[in-house]
Amino acid sequence: MTMNDGQKPQRSRAVVYTDFDGVLNAFANADARADAETTFALDGEAVVPAGSMAYPVHWSRELAADMVALAHDGTIELVWLSTWQPYTPALNATLGWDGRDVRTALWYDPVTGTGLRDGKLRAVVRRIGIEDDAMTPTPIVWIDDEECTVRAKQVIESAGPLFPVLAVRPDSRIGISRRQWRLIREFIDDPMAFPTFALDVEPSVIEREAHWGL
Repeated sequence: MTMNDGQKPQRSRAVVYTDFDGVLNAFANADARADAETTFALDGEAVVPAGSMAYPVHWSRELAADMVALAHDGTIELVWLSTWQPYTPALNATLGWDGRDVRTALWYDPVTGTGLRDGKLRAVVRRIGIEDDAMTPTPIVWIDDEECTVRAKQVIESAGPLFPVLAVRPDSRIGISRRQWRLIREFIDDPMAFPTFALDVEPSVIEREAHWGL
């Protein structure tokens, strides 16, 4: 299922926009692994087709199951915001997600590449505008290992959200950490306990020059 963010979604406790590479798909071979108290076990492995290519992926079955369960019971609106945009049905099949429980934001043109530079941030800001106009605005979580940055924070704050927004930047070598997932769950359960905008960066994040993954 795909969604244009101009459409009005069914209301839930929070909208969760998630990237895939570096968020659910951790680059386990990129560096030393952290301890089990910090990370989810990457017990899922597969090779996922993406057009004429295929990519090996590693993910936590526990985390993936917990995330989609929240979408299935209507607690969150789960939305792919990923360069995998044309291939999210393959991601859903790999993760064991029912495609009816997750949407795909259309944020760039996969043929021309238009929008790749700043399309994710524009998609989040556009949704903020939609929610600001709603009678009961839905809080937003945005999870991205590269684009949840101080600059994005400045842009989102200038958009003037009237409700809490949480941006989460995982360490791409481990994906969403257990601490970050607890934080996300706390936000979903009680968003009004958070400031209007909060940015959480995993302490072990390292800056890199190139994008990893698709």
